[in-house]
Amino acid sequence: MPAAAQPSLRRPSPPDASTTLVSPMQRIADRIDEVSPVPRKLMIAASADLAAGDFQAAEKKAMAAAPHGGPLALRLLGFVYERAGALPKAFTAFQAAHRLAPADVDGVRDLARLARRLGQPDMAAELLLRVRAAAPGDLADAQDLASALRDLDRFDDALKVVREAMALAPEDPNLWSLLGSIATQRGDDGDAQVFHDEAARLGPREVPVLANAAIARLDVGDAAGALAACDAALAAAPTPPQAASVRMTRAFAQLCLGDLAGGWTDYAARLSPERREAMAFDIPGERWTPARPLRGLSLLLVGEQGLGDEVLFGSMLPDLLTVLGPAGRLTLAVEPRLVSLFARAFPGVRVVAHVGTSLAGRVTRGVPDAGDEHEAWAPMGALLPLLRPTTDRFAPRAFLSPDPHRLAHWQDWLASLGPGRKIGFMWRSRLMGGLRNRRFAPFEAWTPVLRTPGAVFVNLQYGEPGPELARAAAAGLEIHQPPGLDLMQDLEGVTALTCALDMMIGPMTATSNLAAACGVETWILASNPPWPLLGTGGCPWYPSVRAFAPEGADDWGPRLEEVAKALAERVEKALAA
Repeated sequence: MPAAAQPSLRRPSPPDASTTLVSPMQRIADRIDEVSPVPRKLMIAASADLAAGDFQAAEKKAMAAAPHGGPLALRLLGFVYERAGALPKAFTAFQAAHRLAPADVDGVRDLARLARRLGQPDMAAELLLRVRAAAPGDLADAQDLASALRDLDRFDDALKVVREAMALAPEDPNLWSLLGSIATQRGDDGDAQVFHDEAARLGPREVPVLANAAIARLDVGDAAGALAACDAALAAAPTPPQAASVRMTRAFAQLCLGDLAGGWTDYAARLSPERREAMAFDIPGERWTPARPLRGLSLLLVGEQGLGDEVLFGSMLPDLLTVLGPAGRLTLAVEPRLVSLFARAFPGVRVVAHVGTSLAGRVTRGVPDAGDEHEAWAPMGALLPLLRPTTDRFAPRAFLSPDPHRLAHWQDWLASLGPGRKIGFMWRSRLMGGLRNRRFAPFEAWTPVLRTPGAVFVNLQYGEPGPELARAAAAGLEIHQPPGLDLMQDLEGVTALTCALDMMIGPMTATSNLAAACGVETWILASNPPWPLLGTGGCPWYPSVRAFAPEGADDWGPRLEEVAKALAERVEKALAA
């Protein structure tokens, strides 16, 4: 995961909840008689190949049809590329079709769909506004436009579009579900529950409706309700992509409830190829499965998801080495910024960097420096069911350590700040917006913590914290900036600084994971869904973490008052010792 993200805590993407009754392929098929006979024959054959999953044959025939089949043939070619995952090529084909027929509403829909999939909600919204003007009565267009506007945090505009659509279809469950997702994203949890409940009443077997309701329940800490909604969605005959998405939500719900066996089983869906955002691997050789004994095995273990996950799951490595035994060999592939840290921690392990490429939102991970000595390879998370089947099988210990010279440098700098307990502090992710905003306490809510007598705060916030630091200074709150340290890229420096501190406080990010992995006293302000706590209220992964878990919906004010009170007591006790 990027350093900005909480471990595996990306909100599961809901299944396609579109009210579209006519698929893009069907729109092409309905108009194929507009094409002359020769390209029409090629397009029909290409469509058959596409339905059979033969993308190469479909591409060849669609390309042959394109010069004479006009915009419709180009749209078919674009759809072939889209289905094959080559989204930039698809967008180019759809653009070519649009240039030939700029007034074709279906062509604009294609471009808008691809813009959303390519992470361009601004472009998608602009295109969908044109579609909406040309076809104002289409419910699918209304839902797509409202979803794009919601993703841009343009909530009032999104609500206006949904309400206009509901005037035509007041009992459409997907529109009620969309209302719920807009309310969730803007933090109106009470309204969101009402809207999702109504959507479920109107569409009790609509998989997208149930999936969205499950996610909304997770967002307010109702793991049991989320699990029930997931079970109902899985009983409603979901498509494979829908099922994979629902199982990810179900995994988080079960882990929040302390059901590790069920949670890890469903967590396997994170790598399901049916999920558009699932990580893929380009690694030759046999992929390890639990059917193969680990004892004596030469294993290549590959970090997955993101930076924080690699540290979190890295806590299993001491146990893994014991299971492999003296005859076993381990090669570990991690994010390049972590290589030196893990190599120092495990001198008997060969540690290399993995590399990744991204296409249309899907990351493919490879390990070019792995060599060919391993007998099998596995993603890190594949070991969770084996090594962490229940919370009593966790063996929390510090397993990382700082570079001694850099540690000494930061100890000297902290000493220059004068007396007081030196506390590292961060408050948010680097990437914010939309649902991510509600995962982190507003900076102003930290004020009671930052006023703790005897505490000297040090900034650990990566990204662009300048505006918040300026507001703190204006309010008389001093947060010291570590000179010359890149808090995003220099993880050796970050690790050394956290180890020189007396403690750190913040949300669960890559930085707090590094501190905890080194045994630093770390206080974590968890957010919903707090799955890494595994239903314990604490943090079983590390020996020195205190978690402040949400009770129900995130209520930052009271929880940060609790943190402030606990910190004042902790600092007073330490200074009196």
